[in-house]
Order: sequence, then C-alpha cells, then structure tokens
Amino acid sequence: MLVEFRVGNYRSFHEPQTLSLVASSDRTHAGNLIPCGKENLLKAAAVYGANASGKSNLIQAMGSMGALVRDSATKTNVGDKIDVVPFRLDRVCKDQPSLFEVTLHLDNVRFRYGFKVSRERVHEEWLVAYPKSRAQRWYERRFDPGTDQTYWTFRNVVKRYGSLLKERTRENGLALSRGAELNIMEMIHLYRWFTSAMRVFDLSESPLDNALDETAQHFLDDEDFRRRVTQLIRDADLGIKRISVGYLPTPTIVVGGKTISPSPRTTPENNDVRQTTGTFCISSVRSSGNTDEDEIFGFDDAESKGTQRLFGLAKPWLDALENGSIIVVDELDCSMHPVLVRRLIELFQSATTNRNGAQLVFATHDSTLMDQSLFRRDQIWIVEKDARQASQLFSLYDFDEKPRKGEALEKRYLAGRYGGVPTFGPTFEDLELR
Repeated sequence: MLVEFRVGNYRSFHEPQTLSLVASSDRTHAGNLIPCGKENLLKAAAVYGANASGKSNLIQAMGSMGALVRDSATKTNVGDKIDVVPFRLDRVCKDQPSLFEVTLHLDNVRFRYGFKVSRERVHEEWLVAYPKSRAQRWYERRFDPGTDQTYWTFRNVVKRYGSLLKERTRENGLALSRGAELNIMEMIHLYRWFTSAMRVFDLSESPLDNALDETAQHFLDDEDFRRRVTQLIRDADLGIKRISVGYLPTPTIVVGGKTISPSPRTTPENNDVRQTTGTFCISSVRSSGNTDEDEIFGFDDAESKGTQRLFGLAKPWLDALENGSIIVVDELDCSMHPVLVRRLIELFQSATTNRNGAQLVFATHDSTLMDQSLFRRDQIWIVEKDARQASQLFSLYDFDEKPRKGEALEKRYLAGRYGGVPTFGPTFEDLELR
C-alpha cells in the first residue's frame, strides 16, 4: 500500500512536494481508512487545481517513476537518455537531478525507496526497510561529480549482493531494477509493486487502446469476469444489454525467411502463414424498442468515449479491488457523468467491495465530488502555483483554519476559499470579437 509519494525538480514541481495517504486525526468516515500497523491509510485521494496548476504533472511523476523502475534494466541501454524533465523556470534547477521517492507498506514491512536522476545518469538511489519499525538502510549510491565516481554502500540483507549489483548496474540504470532482474528476492517484491501493483492511466488519451485490449482479452478468457463486467455495464444505466467481444487474427506471411504483411499480391499457398497478431472486435448489444430482436453496435463508432473508457477501466479497476493494489488516474471525470464517477470511487471507499486495501489516487475538475459525505478533508488535495510558477501541493486538512465539518466544500472551493482555481484578468472579461 502507498503511504507517501514525493517528487521534486520535476516539470512544474520545484521544491519537493509530498502526497501523503496517511490519515489525519479527522474522525469522519472511518470506512474510508485502511488499518496499517499503528496508523491508518486513506483508500482514496482526489487532487484538484486550475488548468496548468500541476495536477497532471503529479500523476505523470508517479507514472514516470514506475516506468523508470520497470524499464531501467531491460530497455535502457548504455548511453540512452533518461526520460525526465526538470523544473525549467530556475536556471539552477535545469542542471540538477529530479527527485522521486515512495514510502510503501508491503507484507507488514515498511519501505522507503527513491532516487535522483538527470537525463544522463542516476545521481542517487536508496532503499530503507523497517522490518521491525527500525530503519535498515539496505543500500545507497551517490555520484560525486568532483571525482566522476559513484560510491556505493550495502548493508543488511543485500550486503552479500553488493559486488554483483555494483558491477551490473549501469550509470543510467537503477539498482532495484537490476536486482530484480538478477532474481534477488529481497528486491523483487518491491520491484513488482511498481510493475504490477500500481497502474497509471490518463483518461484524456483517446482511445485507451491498451486498457480496452486488456479488458477485452480477459472478457473472452474468464466467464466470471465476463459476468461481473456485464453487470457493471448494466448497472451504469448505459442502455446496454450486454457486451460482445470477438478476436480477428491478422496473418503474417513468411516468404524466404522474411516476414511480410498480407496483400493481394501475396498468397499463403506456398508460404508459412503465422497468426501472430490480431484485433479485438468489441460490440454492444441493445434491445430494440418495438421488437424482440436485439441490435448490435460497433463499440468504437457507436458508443461514447465515456462508455469506452468505462469498459477499458473494468479490468484494472476490478483487479485493484481484488488484489489490494493502487490505481492512479488523470482526468477521471473525462467523458463520464459525475454520478457514474462517484459510483466508481465508492467501490474503493466501500468496506464490502474493497476488503484488501486497494487505493485510488485521481486528478479531476469535477467539483461535485468535493463533498464531505464522500470524502474526509484529508482526502481532498489542492495543487496551485506560487509566485515562481512552481506547483505547491496540500490537503484541505493542512489549512490553519480547516474547513468545518459539514462545510459546503464545493461552493467555497469555486469561490476561491481554498485556492486551486483560476483567477481571470480583465482582458478575459472584456474580450471583444470582430
């Protein structure tokens, strides 16, 4: 489970900012909490802010950290640039590394893992474990630009792997990723959290091809999953009776040892035909209004983007609830009705549907969700820029004058009481059209 995420010198974030899912002393909505040792963690966190405030950058930072861990050992070659963008409105920051750090709770052990990276190299990396609530710094590395050397320290359970990790880890690669590739069990569990237990989505991307294909594949393979998704679609009041999924394989033809795409000039009679790829054909079935016959509609051309996104999210959403993993979403309200979005959130807040500690972090403009009947004050976060155009992150519970219990949060937010809303200049109001 995610305890905290910290980012600094990344895109619009200058000084390190922390998104904490540690519950405050707020006593409302005990069902929105996950017991975790001596503290409680939040099941969900909503992130608000004006356009260009940094909401998407926060979500992207979480995705970027996951991608760096996932791909560092397997896809990054010597000399490859690291995909990271520092805060560019400060000349000093442009030449400094970006910071990423998570604190996690996995199998009753707390971990703090992070790194600092620039486009060229990993400058620092550290892993601290708390197996008995006492810190054990398993390893750390630090690049010294003065000597152009990286210095390593290994302790505790990973000490015996120190020489191997030091030898096999490239200057633009992460030791955690290399350790997992080398099958070091003490590092695999943490690595798998990034690769399997955290899923990051940007719903402004259209269509969500990978998510649609993932859900479609599971829809074909798993009868129980098919039943649950059908029920989800029906309960969403979309007018859809059921979903139909088929698979159309695309043949590839091998001629003289070379793979070519099928065309009218190529025939499979004397060639090696291999069904290596294919396309999912998703259809929606609706009842006809005045007959007993059903009508079938192509999903991509007849159904709304909101319906497509809901179907695409079905597999990762249900997986998270079953496995106690985390979903991170940008623009959760994109093309979906606020009531539908609220119901999706409630699946994470419910003690019935979320029994395994699943978590949801999402960015949104939908102020109707800013409701104390749905969220605690520490579950609502605001991103806004300061005078330096740097993003600042804080929860409503962080205010010196905290919003009162029962206060109309949406009304006061839109009025600018908490920040995170646009401030329009006079030109915007006085704009004249030719």
